[in-house]
Amino acid sequence: MSLNIQPFEIEAILGDVPINREELGALATSLGRRFDNVLRLRPNVPPSEIKMSLDPIDWYSLGYRNVCREQRPSKQLSFALGDYYLQDAGSLLALAAAQVDTDKSLASMLVCDLCAAPGGKASAVAEVLDRGGFLLANEPIRSRTPPLLHNLARTGSDRFAVSSLDPKKLAQKIPGVFDIVLVDAPCSGQALVGRNRQSEAAFSQKQIEHSASRQRRILAAAKMLLKPGGRIIYSTCTFAAAENEEQVEWMINSLGLLPSPIERLDQYAASKTPASYRIWPHRHACAGSFAASLSLPLETSGPTLPRLRKSQPVKPEADLSQWYNGDLSNDRYFGSGVNLYSLPSDAPDWVENVAVAGAEIAYKTGKVWKPAHAGALRRDSPSTNPSLAIDYTEVDSETAQTYLSGATIANSDRGWSVVMHANRPLGWIKSDGRVGKNHLPTASRWHGQTNQG
Repeated sequence: MSLNIQPFEIEAILGDVPINREELGALATSLGRRFDNVLRLRPNVPPSEIKMSLDPIDWYSLGYRNVCREQRPSKQLSFALGDYYLQDAGSLLALAAAQVDTDKSLASMLVCDLCAAPGGKASAVAEVLDRGGFLLANEPIRSRTPPLLHNLARTGSDRFAVSSLDPKKLAQKIPGVFDIVLVDAPCSGQALVGRNRQSEAAFSQKQIEHSASRQRRILAAAKMLLKPGGRIIYSTCTFAAAENEEQVEWMINSLGLLPSPIERLDQYAASKTPASYRIWPHRHACAGSFAASLSLPLETSGPTLPRLRKSQPVKPEADLSQWYNGDLSNDRYFGSGVNLYSLPSDAPDWVENVAVAGAEIAYKTGKVWKPAHAGALRRDSPSTNPSLAIDYTEVDSETAQTYLSGATIANSDRGWSVVMHANRPLGWIKSDGRVGKNHLPTASRWHGQTNQG
């Protein structure tokens, strides 16, 4: 892709960020390049199980590049099985700053992803949460919640809920409750120009100033959501200092936050501000990213959680025991009467007051309840594979590919069962004793050739 962005224009938006003239030229050239997505492995999946040639990402221990261009990671069976997620390598910088891959204590933390769609960071958090931990994935734009829910369902977790509130309104409802707030802020998106997701107008001063103003409003809300001692992980996919280092300075000087440096990221440290990190396209073979880690002082006296309307427990109309193993009677449920979502019994009390969706367990068509796709993918814990379904059908790789195409598969059982491959769930079929009718959602179906792996 050819761009008309000159080195002097980049120099202007970088402000005091040190970069020499030779590098400016290399950066300008790299902006028109589209970099391949990388694999972010599920924590319990060793790279040796992925049938591709992989090179590790230096700044994130679960990140790997596929070095064989003939193998398409999105068409591997291991992708359909949830063994990895695909995203730009630069977006892993924020996850590294949050220490999602290394901090075992995060498993029991309360985490908010304040601008969560499409779910690259939220799903990484959901994969590591265990008892006591919970994720609120907030996406202010309601139309963007379906892909967020789809990607969260792939984790097999029920330790999340999705809200769709303006950050300020969310902070007014549940202030001072989170250990970590991720803010992947709406930005001018200069790193996305090479992917045709932004135009060259992303480099205009007007766009930068507009984005910076909106970011400060979101960051002020993020501070309100933090517990004393909690951390904000701020990230963007842009290069402008006004949206990056200058925002860190503003959080320190105006919000009273403290730099919370991440030692493992020292080699990526931004020189202008503390606890700030940059990944560059011309240096690191990715679109580029900025991330910062700041904390709320422990002695901060935060706002009191307002008295929330006590949610009435929802008793499922559907008989879940016909589809799922285990005692689900202790779970909490909420929904619209058409979609039924489940929560673990130890989920925070405030969840039902802000959530619009969560881990779907069943849905209704007409007067008939059916098991949800997310329910098929549910796992006992982040470290286990088997589905919660009572009945399942283990299939070979050829049949798995047929199923992923949306076609029916042969099955001698009757009723609902989960299609499994390599002891990992793919989705539901409903069988009549001969044929299993495919109930895989359209978003999960594949078209074209699928690689085994």
